[in-house]
Amino acid sequence: MRKSTIASLASIAMVPALFWSQDSSAIPAFARKYNTSCYTCHSGFPTRNSFGEAFRNNGYRWPGGEDNDHAKQEQIKMGADGWKKTFPASPWPVDIPGYAPLSVWVRGQVVNYSERVTRNTGAVRTAETLNYGTGALNTTSIFFGGTMGDNFSAFGQYSPTAGATTGHIVWSFQPGLNLSLGNGFTDFNFGNAIQVHSSVFPSFTTSNSTELSYIKGDTGGIKLTAGFMQGGTAAANRIDDLGYVRAKLKIGGAGLLSGAGGTFGNEYVGLDNHVAVGATLMNAKAGIFTGATTYAGETMVYGGDLTGNYGNFTGGMAVSKDSDLGFTNFMVNGGYFLYPWAKAAITYTSIRDGINPTVAVSLTTHLRTNAYLTATYSRRTNSKETAATASAPLNIGDTTPNTFNVTAGFAF
Repeated sequence: MRKSTIASLASIAMVPALFWSQDSSAIPAFARKYNTSCYTCHSGFPTRNSFGEAFRNNGYRWPGGEDNDHAKQEQIKMGADGWKKTFPASPWPVDIPGYAPLSVWVRGQVVNYSERVTRNTGAVRTAETLNYGTGALNTTSIFFGGTMGDNFSAFGQYSPTAGATTGHIVWSFQPGLNLSLGNGFTDFNFGNAIQVHSSVFPSFTTSNSTELSYIKGDTGGIKLTAGFMQGGTAAANRIDDLGYVRAKLKIGGAGLLSGAGGTFGNEYVGLDNHVAVGATLMNAKAGIFTGATTYAGETMVYGGDLTGNYGNFTGGMAVSKDSDLGFTNFMVNGGYFLYPWAKAAITYTSIRDGINPTVAVSLTTHLRTNAYLTATYSRRTNSKETAATASAPLNIGDTTPNTFNVTAGFAF
């Protein structure tokens, strides 16, 4: 009965694909600036491909110093070029986007199924559910991004549904040497091509920080990142609550800075053949990780990751270790592009030495360049429930539910 229920849900999930509109001319802000497809920078929004990574590493500019050559919408000049010669007697001239530097990303659930959970005593902990979830338009993000002059840029998002803003400004001293101020740095946020290392480290998406990055590579390349971050948004937080360093070595494929070179296994989505090795260290003051969090009581987390693409395959693995708690955190992910617009993936996640390990199988179809539908089945592989705190006993015999959900999203 369970298998037939899931099969029926999968059939329902594909119905929207049969009736989706044939027209789609809406594209995000950067795509409008260069009059290009979302696939130039994404292997399916919001996941960045090799060129998208280079675009970000160049301070959200076209790699190779060719931003003005490729821009199809002119910047608006604020001040004369001659002011550069008379500075500081005159203001330094700048230019700002001549277009609305805004994009909208809307997403949400369209089908949500949760299996019944039974305690080891036989009592029902949570009942089976089948509903439309949060709704297809439940979550909205308004992205803003653009360049201001030769070396200043900004990128971020505001979520009206959550009432929160994340974003950062970038000062590029030269191509590949960037100083960023703000939060939501995407090496530890959404959008990474292979999302493994950021899943086994603490997340501080909304915590303000300063980050310095150095990137080099015409083919493959290296990226070094270091930053200081406050532990939250309260006035009592300090700028050095947490420090982190990360190093990435990319072997083969398109350059981390150039976005060119290498061999592409799937040119339609910018999937370049390569292997990359990374290492990350996070160090926090005592008391920064508190409450009902995975890393409560921890002061240091360190680990490494291995990722890569070949042909239509993409995948990676990452492992981290808590120095104080002694837990091991692990994640492995594999994906295959059935078509440039359809990706199947499987992910195994084990946090804190196997507490509530999960296998997730998904299929994402980009029905249009800027619109997608994702079906995901998540199954817990043991009967341990995640503890509320590091010292709380585990509830052996209790389980969190296995789920199946379908989410939809679009951006313009």
